Amino acid sequence: MGKRLEEIAGELSLYVRTIAYLTAIPRAKLQNGTEECLPARIEQYKGTEPPLPPLSHRRIYDLLMEAGPVEKGGMGPTPLSWLEIAAWRRNTAAWISPREAILLRRLSSEYLAESHAAEDQYRAPPWIPVGDQINHDLALRRLMSVLG
Repeated sequence: MGKRLEEIAGELSLYVRTIAYLTAIPRAKLQNGTEECLPARIEQYKGTEPPLPPLSHRRIYDLLMEAGPVEKGGMGPTPLSWLEIAAWRRNTAAWISPREAILLRRLSSEYLAESHAAEDQYRAPPWIPVGDQINHDLALRRLMSVLG
């Protein structure tokens, strides 16, 4: 990818991962070993704007949401396949460049990965830098072990 497209990809990646994080259904592990589904994180922002990063190239994001962002697989959701992207392009007459198609597939994978990771109720938001996420996760887990 060219430098400009790589910058756009970074911005889109953070936006897509943030959407996946906010809309994921976190699971809480109970003391009896079972899990309980918690409300999606987006619910806490009812009536206010959620903390979405800036997005200057909304077209690619809109295309991803129109095409997917994931497809159903035999064992659960999977990233958009090349076949699915080609069928979507053909059926909608959407024009996207080969580089944009590669980016759509990459964003689909990132959306799915963050959706799965965000099922952990202690998962740090994607807008926190990776090193800080590790510290955040560790501190939160220690606090929860103390509080029970």
